[in-house]
Amino acid sequence: MGLGPLLFAGVREGDSVRIQPVAELGPDGLRPLPAGAEGEDLSRRILEARLRPGQELTLFHLGSRVGTVVIAGEGQVVNTSCAPRSEVVGHLEVIPGAGEVRRFLALEKEVGSAWPAHLPEFLRDQYDQRVASLSLASEAISLAGAPWPPSLLETRQDLQVFRLQGGEPPSVIATFLFRDRLGIGSAPDDAYALMVLGDPRQEAFQLAYSWYRPVGAEGKGAPRFFSHMDWDGDGEEEILLEVFGESSHWWAALDRGPGGWALVFQDPCGAPGVGG
Repeated sequence: MGLGPLLFAGVREGDSVRIQPVAELGPDGLRPLPAGAEGEDLSRRILEARLRPGQELTLFHLGSRVGTVVIAGEGQVVNTSCAPRSEVVGHLEVIPGAGEVRRFLALEKEVGSAWPAHLPEFLRDQYDQRVASLSLASEAISLAGAPWPPSLLETRQDLQVFRLQGGEPPSVIATFLFRDRLGIGSAPDDAYALMVLGDPRQEAFQLAYSWYRPVGAEGKGAPRFFSHMDWDGDGEEEILLEVFGESSHWWAALDRGPGGWALVFQDPCGAPGVGG
């Protein structure tokens, strides 16, 4: 097939998981899957070679291996994403304590089974973290020169708290949408999406990355945190974002290097905007 290992993403549906490939795992990071006729052909070949009934994928949540999914039945090629995607549904098997997990990353069994299985740390947002998300958004709005919403709190659509490395304080990531909603659909030209990532600094949070995308200039691109995982094995966790556009959704990824957090991957339909 000429295709390396794949990173998958899945969403729980009862006792099943609906799985799609995100990107190819290359030596230099994630590589986007092709669009158009080439993407259709590749998606069918992925179904035939990688996602046959009875095959297993290893499931991860917040960087931890939490179970497996056994593919049940024939898959299909869908077009709700940036490019045509293979899609399958499988039976879910998770370790004790992970029964409430809704979103998963996944690797093919021969790759993913090398990770030890253990529960991730489930964190609930605290008052100071909720306040910090508003402060980070205020800073990012000022830096971007974006219009101020009547109520910043009411524009916050998603807030997640997670710990990237054991022993360090939690980070926060939040999505704010002005005159828009977090899902596929149109938005007016004066709408925008803002996402802020705050890294812990002593007793506060520092704005480590911001995504600002005005609809009129760049088209709709509203991101939310999906999960994190060290999928390239470099010892640092990467962050996967799901981005909602006017007619499709796509994937983007952040990585932390010597210069801080940066957008290192985005499906081609993320253009013309670059988000961050």
